[in-house]
Amino acid sequence: MTIAVRYQTRNGNTEAFANQIAAAVDAPAEKIDTPLPTDPVDVLFVGGGTYMMRPDKTLSAFMATLDAAKVKHIAFFTTSGGPETPTDKALTKLADEKGIPVIGHFHQMMGGKGMFGSKSVTLKPDQIQAVKTFAESMLTHN
Repeated sequence: MTIAVRYQTRNGNTEAFANQIAAAVDAPAEKIDTPLPTDPVDVLFVGGGTYMMRPDKTLSAFMATLDAAKVKHIAFFTTSGGPETPTDKALTKLADEKGIPVIGHFHQMMGGKGMFGSKSVTLKPDQIQAVKTFAESMLTHN
């Protein structure tokens, strides 16, 4: 099974979760500007932050480059200082437009942590366990 983890982050929150997912699924966490493997990806974990109730423009642009022939399933993970629904819906719409099934969503509200440029993010044990459980469960959808 080919698994890839790609993320966009401005302040380190999403990167912290990407690293936990990567450890759980034994695949490197890489920024969205890193090309996907040449072989088709069975599960692509895509993460990003929520900014003004929207995904970052670079994440939306990354989604526009995806090809359903090369990505079989997407699992989203997002972070925010508030509600995730608009970002989840926007990302799901982009995946739907590409014909790529979304097999799951993980969201963590950070309550403003990291909003002022701090890139030092330490996840709590319950956050680590929750994202690892999510990641592992996504591998059974294939």
